[in-house]
Amino acid sequence: MTSPSSTPELPPRMRAWTLTSAGLTLSPSHPLPLPLPCPPTTIKGTNLLLKITHAALNPVDLHLLRLFPPWLPFRRNPTPGFDFCGRVVAIGPDVTATTNEFTVGDIVCGALGAANVFWGKGSLAEYLVVDSSLVAKMPRTWGPTGQEVKGDAAVGLFGIAGQTAVLMAQTAGVASDADWKGRKCLVNGASGGVGSILTQILSGKGAQVWGTTGSTEGEELVRKCGGTVINYVTQRPVTEYLAQVFGDEKLDFIFDGAGSQEMFAKSPGYLKTKEEGGKFISIVGGASQGVVPYVRNKLRPVWLGGTPREFELLLLIPGRKTVREVGRLIEEGVIQWGVVDGEVWEMEEVVKAYERLGSGRAKGKVVVRLGE
Repeated sequence: MTSPSSTPELPPRMRAWTLTSAGLTLSPSHPLPLPLPCPPTTIKGTNLLLKITHAALNPVDLHLLRLFPPWLPFRRNPTPGFDFCGRVVAIGPDVTATTNEFTVGDIVCGALGAANVFWGKGSLAEYLVVDSSLVAKMPRTWGPTGQEVKGDAAVGLFGIAGQTAVLMAQTAGVASDADWKGRKCLVNGASGGVGSILTQILSGKGAQVWGTTGSTEGEELVRKCGGTVINYVTQRPVTEYLAQVFGDEKLDFIFDGAGSQEMFAKSPGYLKTKEEGGKFISIVGGASQGVVPYVRNKLRPVWLGGTPREFELLLLIPGRKTVREVGRLIEEGVIQWGVVDGEVWEMEEVVKAYERLGSGRAKGKVVVRLGE
Protein backbone atom coordinates (compact mmCIF):
# COMPACT_ATOMS: atom_id res chain seq x y z
CA MET A 1 0.00 0.00 0.00
CA THR A 2 1.30 3.46 -0.90
CA SER A 3 1.99 5.77 2.01
CA PRO A 4 0.33 9.22 1.88
CA SER A 5 3.54 11.12 1.27
CA SER A 6 5.25 8.80 -1.21
CA THR A 7 4.56 8.05 -4.84
CA PRO A 8 3.78 4.75 -6.53
CA GLU A 9 5.96 3.58 -9.36
CA LEU A 10 6.01 6.27 -12.03
CA PRO A 11 7.22 6.28 -15.61
CA PRO A 12 10.53 8.06 -16.16
CA ARG A 13 8.88 10.42 -18.66
CA MET A 14 5.42 11.75 -19.47
CA ARG A 15 3.56 13.24 -22.40
CA ALA A 16 3.01 16.99 -22.29
CA TRP A 17 2.13 19.77 -24.71
CA THR A 18 4.84 22.41 -25.02
CA LEU A 19 5.24 25.62 -26.98
CA THR A 20 8.35 25.58 -29.16
CA SER A 21 9.60 27.70 -32.03
CA ALA A 22 7.58 25.41 -34.30
CA GLY A 23 4.37 26.05 -32.36
CA LEU A 24 2.45 23.82 -29.97
CA THR A 25 4.06 20.36 -29.94
CA LEU A 26 3.15 17.15 -28.11
CA SER A 27 6.31 15.95 -26.39
CA PRO A 28 6.26 12.16 -25.89
CA SER A 29 9.13 12.20 -23.37
CA HIS A 30 8.74 15.30 -21.24
CA PRO A 31 10.42 15.29 -17.80
CA LEU A 32 8.10 14.64 -14.88
CA PRO A 33 7.44 17.64 -12.60
CA LEU A 34 9.66 16.06 -9.91
CA PRO A 35 12.97 14.21 -9.86
CA LEU A 36 13.16 10.42 -10.15
CA PRO A 37 13.41 8.09 -8.33
CA CYS A 38 10.78 9.53 -5.99
CA PRO A 39 11.60 9.26 -2.28
CA PRO A 40 8.83 10.14 0.22
CA THR A 41 10.32 13.61 0.67
CA THR A 42 9.87 14.49 -3.02
CA ILE A 43 6.31 15.77 -2.53
CA LYS A 44 6.85 18.62 -0.13
CA GLY A 45 4.72 20.87 2.03
CA THR A 46 1.07 21.12 1.07
CA ASN A 47 1.58 19.87 -2.49
CA LEU A 48 -0.21 17.05 -4.26
CA LEU A 49 1.03 14.99 -7.19
CA LEU A 50 -1.81 14.36 -9.65
CA LYS A 51 -2.25 12.03 -12.60
CA ILE A 52 -4.27 14.29 -14.91
CA THR A 53 -7.36 12.90 -16.62
CA HIS A 54 -8.90 16.06 -18.14
CA ALA A 55 -8.01 19.68 -18.85
CA ALA A 56 -10.26 22.53 -19.98
CA LEU A 57 -9.05 25.35 -22.21
CA ASN A 58 -9.54 29.08 -21.56
CA PRO A 59 -9.20 32.25 -23.68
CA VAL A 60 -6.37 33.39 -21.39
CA ASP A 61 -4.35 30.39 -22.62
CA LEU A 62 -4.35 31.91 -26.10
CA HIS A 63 -3.30 35.33 -24.78
CA LEU A 64 -0.31 33.84 -22.94
CA LEU A 65 0.72 31.77 -25.96
CA ARG A 66 0.69 34.88 -28.15
CA LEU A 67 2.27 37.33 -25.70
CA PHE A 68 5.19 35.31 -24.32
CA PRO A 69 7.53 33.50 -26.74
CA PRO A 70 8.92 30.05 -25.83
CA TRP A 71 12.56 31.15 -25.98
CA LEU A 72 12.39 33.35 -22.88
CA PRO A 73 14.93 31.99 -20.34
CA PHE A 74 12.34 31.56 -17.59
CA ARG A 75 9.75 30.07 -19.95
CA ARG A 76 11.62 27.71 -22.22
CA ASN A 77 9.25 25.29 -23.99
CA PRO A 78 6.36 26.04 -21.60
CA THR A 79 3.33 23.82 -21.03
CA PRO A 80 0.04 25.79 -21.22
CA GLY A 81 -3.26 25.23 -19.43
CA PHE A 82 -4.96 26.30 -16.20
CA ASP A 83 -7.84 23.88 -15.56
CA PHE A 84 -7.33 20.29 -14.48
CA CYS A 85 -9.03 17.19 -13.14
CA GLY A 86 -7.00 14.26 -11.90
CA ARG A 87 -6.33 11.49 -9.42
CA VAL A 88 -4.14 12.06 -6.34
CA VAL A 89 -0.96 10.00 -6.67
CA ALA A 90 1.01 11.36 -3.70
CA ILE A 91 0.49 13.81 -0.85
CA GLY A 92 2.87 16.24 0.85
CA PRO A 93 3.50 15.74 4.58
CA ASP A 94 1.94 19.05 5.61
CA VAL A 95 -1.39 18.09 4.02
CA THR A 96 -1.74 14.93 6.10
CA ALA A 97 -0.34 16.56 9.22
CA THR A 98 -2.76 19.51 9.25
CA THR A 99 -6.08 18.43 7.74
CA ASN A 100 -5.78 14.85 6.47
CA GLU A 101 -8.22 16.11 3.82
CA PHE A 102 -6.94 14.15 0.84
CA THR A 103 -5.99 10.54 0.32
CA VAL A 104 -4.25 8.75 -2.52
CA GLY A 105 -6.84 7.90 -5.16
CA ASP A 106 -9.10 10.93 -4.60
CA ILE A 107 -10.40 12.64 -7.74
CA VAL A 108 -9.79 16.39 -7.45
CA CYS A 109 -10.29 19.41 -9.70
CA GLY A 110 -9.11 23.01 -9.75
CA ALA A 111 -7.21 25.72 -11.59
CA LEU A 112 -3.57 26.75 -11.46
CA GLY A 113 -2.50 30.24 -10.50
CA ALA A 114 -1.17 32.62 -13.14
CA ALA A 115 2.41 32.24 -11.87
CA ASN A 116 2.41 28.49 -12.52
CA VAL A 117 1.30 28.90 -16.12
CA PHE A 118 3.45 31.98 -16.72
CA TRP A 119 6.51 29.92 -15.78
CA GLY A 120 5.34 27.20 -18.15
CA LYS A 121 4.09 24.61 -15.66
CA GLY A 122 0.57 24.26 -17.04
CA SER A 123 -2.03 21.51 -16.89
CA LEU A 124 -1.71 19.99 -20.38
CA ALA A 125 0.53 17.21 -19.08
CA GLU A 126 0.02 13.71 -17.73
CA TYR A 127 1.35 14.59 -14.26
CA LEU A 128 1.09 17.81 -12.28
CA VAL A 129 2.30 19.05 -8.89
CA VAL A 130 -0.19 21.49 -7.37
CA ASP A 131 -0.78 23.09 -3.99
CA SER A 132 -3.70 21.50 -2.15
CA SER A 133 -5.26 24.94 -1.56
CA LEU A 134 -6.05 25.12 -5.29
CA VAL A 135 -8.12 21.94 -5.46
CA ALA A 136 -11.38 20.47 -4.23
CA LYS A 137 -12.62 16.89 -4.24
CA MET A 138 -14.96 16.17 -7.12
CA PRO A 139 -18.44 15.33 -5.77
CA ARG A 140 -19.70 11.85 -6.59
CA THR A 141 -23.15 12.98 -7.72
CA TRP A 142 -25.02 16.03 -9.02
CA GLY A 143 -26.83 17.08 -5.85
CA PRO A 144 -29.83 14.96 -4.91
CA THR A 145 -30.26 13.53 -8.43
CA GLY A 146 -27.90 10.65 -7.79
CA GLN A 147 -26.40 11.02 -11.27
CA GLU A 148 -22.63 10.48 -11.37
CA VAL A 149 -20.28 13.45 -11.82
CA LYS A 150 -17.55 12.76 -14.38
CA GLY A 151 -14.26 14.51 -14.97
CA ASP A 152 -15.05 15.92 -18.42
CA ALA A 153 -18.09 17.76 -17.05
CA ALA A 154 -16.46 18.83 -13.78
CA VAL A 155 -13.12 20.17 -15.01
CA GLY A 156 -14.52 23.44 -16.39
CA LEU A 157 -16.76 23.99 -13.37
CA PHE A 158 -13.84 23.85 -10.92
CA GLY A 159 -11.52 25.67 -13.34
CA ILE A 160 -11.17 29.32 -14.33
CA ALA A 161 -14.70 29.59 -15.76
CA GLY A 162 -16.51 28.06 -12.79
CA GLN A 163 -14.50 29.93 -10.18
CA THR A 164 -14.98 33.18 -12.11
CA ALA A 165 -18.74 32.59 -12.17
CA VAL A 166 -18.69 32.04 -8.40
CA LEU A 167 -16.65 35.22 -7.90
CA MET A 168 -19.09 37.25 -10.02
CA ALA A 169 -22.05 36.02 -7.97
CA GLN A 170 -20.18 36.75 -4.71
CA THR A 171 -19.28 40.27 -5.89
CA ALA A 172 -22.98 41.11 -6.21
CA GLY A 173 -22.98 41.27 -2.42
CA VAL A 174 -26.17 39.26 -1.85
CA ALA A 175 -26.06 38.05 1.74
CA SER A 176 -27.29 34.47 1.33
CA ASP A 177 -28.56 32.00 -1.25
CA ALA A 178 -32.14 32.65 -0.08
CA ASP A 179 -31.77 36.39 -0.70
CA TRP A 180 -31.29 35.79 -4.44
CA LYS A 181 -34.93 34.81 -4.84
CA GLY A 182 -36.68 37.20 -7.21
CA ARG A 183 -33.57 39.23 -8.06
CA LYS A 184 -33.53 40.27 -11.72
CA CYS A 185 -30.22 39.49 -13.43
CA LEU A 186 -28.83 39.77 -16.93
CA VAL A 187 -25.91 37.59 -18.03
CA ASN A 188 -24.25 39.01 -21.14
CA GLY A 189 -22.60 36.11 -22.97
CA ALA A 190 -24.74 33.47 -21.29
CA SER A 191 -23.81 30.67 -23.71
CA GLY A 192 -20.06 30.95 -23.07
CA GLY A 193 -17.97 29.06 -20.53
CA VAL A 194 -18.42 31.53 -17.66
CA GLY A 195 -21.90 32.68 -18.64
CA SER A 196 -23.45 29.22 -18.85
CA ILE A 197 -22.18 28.33 -15.36
CA LEU A 198 -23.20 31.69 -13.89
CA THR A 199 -26.69 31.34 -15.36
CA GLN A 200 -27.04 27.99 -13.59
CA ILE A 201 -25.82 29.44 -10.29
CA LEU A 202 -28.16 32.44 -10.35
CA SER A 203 -31.24 30.51 -11.48
CA GLY A 204 -30.42 27.71 -9.05
CA LYS A 205 -30.49 30.24 -6.21
CA GLY A 206 -33.89 31.53 -7.27
CA ALA A 207 -33.01 34.64 -9.27
CA GLN A 208 -34.80 35.62 -12.48
CA VAL A 209 -32.13 35.36 -15.18
CA TRP A 210 -32.02 36.68 -18.73
CA GLY A 211 -29.11 35.66 -20.92
CA THR A 212 -27.78 37.07 -24.19
CA THR A 213 -26.62 34.89 -27.04
CA GLY A 214 -26.44 35.13 -30.83
CA SER A 215 -27.29 31.68 -32.16
CA THR A 216 -29.92 28.96 -32.07
CA GLU A 217 -27.41 26.67 -30.34
CA GLY A 218 -26.81 29.35 -27.75
CA GLU A 219 -30.53 29.83 -27.17
CA GLU A 220 -30.94 26.13 -26.34
CA LEU A 221 -28.03 26.29 -23.91
CA VAL A 222 -29.31 29.40 -22.12
CA ARG A 223 -32.72 27.80 -21.63
CA LYS A 224 -31.17 24.57 -20.38
CA CYS A 225 -29.18 26.55 -17.81
CA GLY A 226 -32.37 28.19 -16.52
CA GLY A 227 -32.30 31.54 -18.31
CA THR A 228 -34.68 33.48 -20.54
CA VAL A 229 -33.14 34.12 -23.94
CA ILE A 230 -32.27 37.56 -25.35
CA ASN A 231 -30.90 37.06 -28.86
CA TYR A 232 -28.75 40.08 -29.68
CA VAL A 233 -28.95 39.28 -33.42
CA THR A 234 -32.73 39.28 -33.74
CA GLN A 235 -33.37 41.75 -30.91
CA ARG A 236 -30.96 44.46 -31.92
CA PRO A 237 -29.78 46.86 -30.84
CA VAL A 238 -29.85 44.94 -27.60
CA THR A 239 -29.52 48.05 -25.43
CA GLU A 240 -32.76 49.45 -26.86
CA TYR A 241 -34.46 46.12 -26.28
CA LEU A 242 -33.28 46.10 -22.65
CA ALA A 243 -34.61 49.63 -22.14
CA GLN A 244 -38.00 48.56 -23.47
CA VAL A 245 -38.23 45.43 -21.30
CA PHE A 246 -36.63 46.76 -18.10
CA GLY A 247 -37.31 50.49 -18.38
CA ASP A 248 -39.95 50.47 -15.63
CA GLU A 249 -38.78 47.57 -13.44
CA LYS A 250 -35.02 47.70 -13.73
CA LEU A 251 -32.45 44.94 -13.37
CA ASP A 252 -30.69 44.36 -10.07
CA PHE A 253 -27.46 43.11 -11.64
CA ILE A 254 -25.79 42.89 -15.03
CA PHE A 255 -23.00 40.32 -15.33
CA ASP A 256 -20.91 41.04 -18.41
CA GLY A 257 -18.94 38.07 -19.70
CA ALA A 258 -18.70 39.32 -23.28
CA GLY A 259 -17.31 42.84 -22.87
CA SER A 260 -19.79 45.54 -23.91
CA GLN A 261 -18.93 49.15 -23.18
CA GLU A 262 -22.18 50.24 -24.80
CA MET A 263 -24.21 48.05 -22.46
CA PHE A 264 -22.68 49.78 -19.43
CA ALA A 265 -22.82 53.29 -20.93
CA LYS A 266 -26.57 52.95 -21.55
CA SER A 267 -27.31 50.98 -18.38
CA PRO A 268 -29.19 53.83 -16.61
CA GLY A 269 -32.08 52.89 -18.90
CA TYR A 270 -32.39 49.37 -17.46
CA LEU A 271 -30.16 48.94 -14.35
CA LYS A 272 -30.91 50.07 -10.80
CA THR A 273 -28.80 52.78 -9.20
CA LYS A 274 -26.08 52.11 -6.63
CA GLU A 275 -28.40 53.35 -3.90
CA GLU A 276 -31.01 50.81 -5.00
CA GLY A 277 -28.41 48.02 -4.94
CA GLY A 278 -27.78 47.87 -8.68
CA LYS A 279 -24.37 46.78 -9.97
CA PHE A 280 -22.67 46.12 -13.32
CA ILE A 281 -20.04 43.37 -12.94
CA SER A 282 -17.58 42.67 -15.76
CA ILE A 283 -14.70 40.26 -16.31
CA VAL A 284 -13.53 41.62 -19.68
CA GLY A 285 -10.54 43.94 -19.50
CA GLY A 286 -9.88 44.26 -23.24
CA ALA A 287 -6.56 45.11 -24.88
CA SER A 288 -5.52 47.35 -21.97
CA GLN A 289 -5.86 44.42 -19.53
CA GLY A 290 -8.55 46.29 -17.64
CA VAL A 291 -6.90 49.71 -17.27
CA VAL A 292 -9.10 51.59 -19.74
CA PRO A 293 -12.50 50.21 -18.62
CA TYR A 294 -11.56 50.63 -14.95
CA VAL A 295 -10.63 54.29 -15.38
CA ARG A 296 -13.54 55.02 -17.74
CA ASN A 297 -16.25 53.22 -15.79
CA LYS A 298 -15.07 53.13 -12.19
CA LEU A 299 -13.00 56.27 -11.65
CA ARG A 300 -14.44 58.83 -14.07
CA PRO A 301 -17.02 61.03 -12.30
CA VAL A 302 -20.44 61.71 -13.78
CA TRP A 303 -19.62 65.39 -14.34
CA LEU A 304 -16.80 64.31 -16.67
CA GLY A 305 -19.03 61.98 -18.66
CA GLY A 306 -19.03 58.93 -16.40
CA THR A 307 -22.03 56.60 -16.22
CA PRO A 308 -24.02 56.94 -12.98
CA ARG A 309 -24.06 53.25 -12.16
CA GLU A 310 -21.91 51.01 -9.93
CA PHE A 311 -19.18 49.22 -11.92
CA GLU A 312 -16.91 46.34 -10.86
CA LEU A 313 -14.13 44.78 -12.95
CA LEU A 314 -12.97 41.41 -11.65
CA LEU A 315 -9.76 39.43 -11.90
CA LEU A 316 -9.89 35.88 -10.59
CA ILE A 317 -7.09 34.53 -8.42
CA PRO A 318 -7.90 30.81 -8.12
CA GLY A 319 -7.99 29.62 -4.54
CA ARG A 320 -9.60 27.68 -1.74
CA LYS A 321 -12.64 29.93 -1.26
CA THR A 322 -13.90 29.81 -4.85
CA VAL A 323 -12.95 26.23 -5.75
CA ARG A 324 -14.60 24.81 -2.61
CA GLU A 325 -17.70 26.92 -3.26
CA VAL A 326 -18.07 25.24 -6.65
CA GLY A 327 -18.08 21.88 -4.89
CA ARG A 328 -20.74 23.06 -2.44
CA LEU A 329 -22.99 24.32 -5.22
CA ILE A 330 -22.76 20.98 -7.03
CA GLU A 331 -23.45 18.98 -3.88
CA GLU A 332 -26.50 21.12 -3.08
CA GLY A 333 -27.90 20.88 -6.61
CA VAL A 334 -27.49 24.57 -7.51
CA ILE A 335 -25.14 23.60 -10.35
CA GLN A 336 -26.75 20.62 -12.04
CA TRP A 337 -24.47 19.84 -14.96
CA GLY A 338 -21.19 20.77 -16.64
CA VAL A 339 -21.42 22.50 -20.00
CA VAL A 340 -19.03 20.80 -22.44
CA ASP A 341 -18.68 22.13 -25.98
CA GLY A 342 -19.54 19.19 -28.21
CA GLU A 343 -17.26 16.16 -27.96
CA VAL A 344 -14.28 15.85 -25.64
CA TRP A 345 -10.99 16.21 -27.53
CA GLU A 346 -8.21 13.65 -27.17
CA MET A 347 -4.74 14.66 -26.01
CA GLU A 348 -3.36 14.40 -29.56
CA GLU A 349 -5.98 16.94 -30.73
CA VAL A 350 -5.05 19.90 -28.53
CA VAL A 351 -4.19 22.17 -31.48
CA LYS A 352 -7.63 21.56 -32.99
CA ALA A 353 -9.20 22.14 -29.58
CA TYR A 354 -7.47 25.54 -29.31
CA GLU A 355 -8.65 26.37 -32.83
CA ARG A 356 -12.21 25.65 -31.71
CA LEU A 357 -11.74 27.88 -28.67
CA GLY A 358 -10.25 30.68 -30.78
CA SER A 359 -13.09 30.53 -33.31
CA GLY A 360 -15.47 32.10 -30.80
CA ARG A 361 -18.12 29.49 -31.64
CA ALA A 362 -17.64 27.25 -28.59
CA LYS A 363 -20.73 26.80 -26.44
CA GLY A 364 -19.59 25.90 -22.94
CA LYS A 365 -16.13 24.53 -22.12
CA VAL A 366 -13.61 23.06 -24.57
CA VAL A 367 -12.34 19.92 -22.78
CA VAL A 368 -9.37 17.64 -23.50
CA ARG A 369 -8.95 14.07 -22.21
CA LEU A 370 -5.39 13.38 -21.06
CA GLY A 371 -5.81 10.00 -19.39
CA GLU A 372 -8.07 7.67 -17.44
